[in-house]
Amino acid sequence: MVNAGATANITNEFRYEEILSSEQVKDIERMSGCTAHRRRQNCSNMCFHNKYRTIDGSCNNLRHPTWGSSHTGFRRVLQPIYENGFSAPIGWEKGRRYFGYLKPAARLVSTTLISTHDITSDDQITHMVMQWGQFMDHDLDHALPSVSSESWDGIDCKKSCDNAAPCFPMEVPPGDPRVNNRRCIDFVRTSAVCGSGATSILWGNLTPREQLNQLTSYLDASQVYGYDDELARDLRDLTTDHGLLREGAMIPGHKPLLPYMSGQFVDCRRNPLESSINCFVAGDIRANEQVGLLAMHTIWLREHNRIARALHEMNPHWNGEKLYQEARRIVGAEMQHISYRHWLPRIFGIELDDLLPTYRGYNPNLDASISNIFATAALRFGHSLIQPRLERLNASFQPIPQGALNLRDAFFAPWRLVEEGGVDPLLRGMFATAAKLKLPEQNLNVELTEQLFRTAHAVALDLAAMNIQRARDHGIPNYLEWRHHCNMSHVESFEDLAGEISSGKVRQKLRELYGHPGNIDVWVGGILEDQLPGAKVGSLFRCLLLEQFQRTRDGDRFWYENPSVFRAEQLAQIQQVTLARILCDNGDNIARVQPNVFLLPTNSNSYVSCDEIPNVDLRAWADCCDNCEDSGTAVLRVRRASEKYLAPTNDAKNIIDSLTSHDEKMQYLRRMFEESDREIKRLQKHIEILSHTMDELKLLLPKGTKTRQ
Repeated sequence: MVNAGATANITNEFRYEEILSSEQVKDIERMSGCTAHRRRQNCSNMCFHNKYRTIDGSCNNLRHPTWGSSHTGFRRVLQPIYENGFSAPIGWEKGRRYFGYLKPAARLVSTTLISTHDITSDDQITHMVMQWGQFMDHDLDHALPSVSSESWDGIDCKKSCDNAAPCFPMEVPPGDPRVNNRRCIDFVRTSAVCGSGATSILWGNLTPREQLNQLTSYLDASQVYGYDDELARDLRDLTTDHGLLREGAMIPGHKPLLPYMSGQFVDCRRNPLESSINCFVAGDIRANEQVGLLAMHTIWLREHNRIARALHEMNPHWNGEKLYQEARRIVGAEMQHISYRHWLPRIFGIELDDLLPTYRGYNPNLDASISNIFATAALRFGHSLIQPRLERLNASFQPIPQGALNLRDAFFAPWRLVEEGGVDPLLRGMFATAAKLKLPEQNLNVELTEQLFRTAHAVALDLAAMNIQRARDHGIPNYLEWRHHCNMSHVESFEDLAGEISSGKVRQKLRELYGHPGNIDVWVGGILEDQLPGAKVGSLFRCLLLEQFQRTRDGDRFWYENPSVFRAEQLAQIQQVTLARILCDNGDNIARVQPNVFLLPTNSNSYVSCDEIPNVDLRAWADCCDNCEDSGTAVLRVRRASEKYLAPTNDAKNIIDSLTSHDEKMQYLRRMFEESDREIKRLQKHIEILSHTMDELKLLLPKGTKTRQ
């Protein structure tokens, strides 16, 4: 019997020389591509590193240059549990018991507890909450599957039901409601960090297997720009010196799409029988996964180029590299602001200021690397928000002739973006219709558990089962271990779970499947918890999400609120951004939208003209140069002491007088007061940060040094 949280004394139990010959070690080195060295980062170019991010995230933390960089390991919060102490996943050894009970098949847990045909729509949040969550997640983490889908013995993971690394197939239990002609659903383990698990012998010891994050851990728009220099360069338009990203095909009457793939590493499991139109290429390899996600990638490509062109017009003396880096810096800041100020409050039910400590600037001692539990379980709460179909609406918010898309028809179908109306119908469907509501017995819709990627696999995949199997692959401790970590109540019986999982029927199913509460998989326990008031997660996932989102903010030297990143007038403009404005600027012909696209339209959040949505005034980035007068372009210099744009403008009285109806005047005044209040709070926070920074600087002065007050 294995108790959760138990760790093996690997050093005492194993000596790799007793297990493997020197020739076998060489075989591991050759087949894994892993040699006994670690890459070194050169952070000496401080002219660059003081101002801009690297593409791969290195040198963000100058003390620990690899923290948060791409192709490094996920951060562990709790020690992993492997059945052989260092590598074999949970469930690898048939018959192994935990707390006296077998681990139930991941597929059985899915069909018994998670999958649902019944759907209830949320009465508050839109489907855009789901879509932004997926898009943002693809900026933070990707547990890259093993580069090979065959075992060292030549076993094809798609054709075999044997556990043979990297194959870790999901068993299909007897009487499965869908799969009756196969014993398993294929599954490939995540790539391991070089020098961990089996390859740790190259360093002369045995250490637990750690999983590789393909992406940078920072919220830096890597899904737009890429995660390494080669991809980033490929995505750029270097035919001009204007700092643009490459654009693709243009549908008549529409704006440019993403470029088509042409040899890049892209997840493109499209059905060639449906269309000859190829997959698109973006900063993340999963852009084509479903057409709603593809629409988001498209509008952010356009946003970069819109900003770069505006900066070039204002600053004709800037070269292409500066235009690219400045536009990239603005885009990343916009995503950070939207995620923390607009999206996360919808997830937690309250403003983030009430959950996270006040931002006090960059903390170089904090590792912002994405935690394994965050990527493998906590952020996957979003799967419970997904509707079984994507609505597609015209400018009048009515269905387009092709109608809504069942999810099964939206997966890896890039041709639909080209041939069925472009991005606008999908985007309107996201912000005009509700997300799915998670209820105790309505967790993941059947399009995700019974029809996932059906054209690319012999048996359609099951997202819920994959979430469970992935956590086992990563050696993630059980649900009770994480409850203890988050200071939740002690649990000895299934009835002790009633405070978080109130449904007696759900607890009974857990008992039948797992036998002991200590056996429950963490994602299963977390997803089944009752949502907190106004929130979309329960207590456990709130704890785990907050831990990571604080690190993502405080451990990022380039966080947009860090006083050294933007001038005050520039930060004031970044804080104007909303996803509604991004849609207005970069949709093909989106003219009306509610101000908060994460909330359903109501009287206080009704559709308005895009003209009424505040924009980011890029004049705050206007520069001056020698002989600019000769360039033929007037360049405005925005100084620190200059007047900043505020929504309540100086001629507000004239604007009010020009409005005809009483309702219009009241609506304008309400908006003006709200934006003034936001500006006051921003200034108060800025004063706090400056005060904190001054206190830190004083500590660096020699004792007895007098400072001016």
